[in-house]
Amino acid sequence: MNKSNRIDYLDSVRGIAAMMVVVYHYIGWRWADKLSTKIAEMFFNGGDAVSFFFVLSGFVLSYKYFQTAKEIDIKEYVIKRFFRIYPAFFVTVLMMYFYYHRHDLGLNTIKDIFYINSQHLWQELYLVKSKHDFYIPGWTLGVEMVVSLLLPFFIIAARKNINYIYALIPMTLYIGAGHLSMFTMHFCLGILLAYFYPQIQSFDFKKSKIYPYRWLLFLIVFAMFSIRHIDRIHTLGSKFYAVLGFWGIDIFHITGIASFIILLFIINNQYIQKLLQLKPLLFLGKISYSIYLMHWIVVVYVMEHWEKWKSIFGNDYIIYWTMLAFTIITTILLATICYYFIEIKFVQIGKKLFQK
Repeated sequence: MNKSNRIDYLDSVRGIAAMMVVVYHYIGWRWADKLSTKIAEMFFNGGDAVSFFFVLSGFVLSYKYFQTAKEIDIKEYVIKRFFRIYPAFFVTVLMMYFYYHRHDLGLNTIKDIFYINSQHLWQELYLVKSKHDFYIPGWTLGVEMVVSLLLPFFIIAARKNINYIYALIPMTLYIGAGHLSMFTMHFCLGILLAYFYPQIQSFDFKKSKIYPYRWLLFLIVFAMFSIRHIDRIHTLGSKFYAVLGFWGIDIFHITGIASFIILLFIINNQYIQKLLQLKPLLFLGKISYSIYLMHWIVVVYVMEHWEKWKSIFGNDYIIYWTMLAFTIITTILLATICYYFIEIKFVQIGKKLFQK
């Protein structure tokens, strides 16, 4: 951990999760019904990586308010969140808009953006209006923005009495509409990780009663996190979903709990932390938000030109792996540019507004 209270190895975890999303959207675009794809999606589970992102966000955003004496300044917090999320998101959505209108660029396109707004681009740029026509994964950022803005109030409550968070978690089962959604639970789980961070770090897992059953536990957690794809391979049945529906439980609740346990294990395991501090992984973590933003542009481009790649390469096997490599490399390159020339610049602006 460095002087800014940033826990580096958790950045790497976010980077790995972002790369899972890249692979997931690539393999699921054209081959979703293949058994090999369904199995691969259990390991490159980008669909449920959002659960991981939300639990991790709850931890990262609240950590310093529990483990240091820093008081929360809501105005500062909100402005920094704005500069952290919006500028790079604006650029991404505009890139997608111009890509989809690349054949009719002109005054009418510019007029539509800034005046007519016939395609509701401004609603999408607003982020929290549940409009995601150009950048479809943007719904996750809407959740991130709305719930993270509520986080200061959860933190204030938790600093008074952590039992408030325990009480809030089951209440999230009754929240199912809009951005104030089931994912509130995920952020609350992240708060618990931040609150009990020293105890989790120092806990001797090898001396616990569950240690002899650790492999069974790992298998259960993996199954929980992959449950959506297990169901696609072999349906869990209508009775299973009827029980979940009765209690107001969504698959994302299950993957959120699995994400919580995975992070619990990582925080407690120094060996895993050392592996996560490898420089390439740390770099992926640094640019992870930009990876998440840029990957959709690359995947859309690759898939919309698939017939072109077939005419060039001919062999389906070669096309698949060549374009996967192209998608990963190009995403990382674009993400690096986005991070250094957009993301980090505006983050610095947000910080300078509160420098004393």
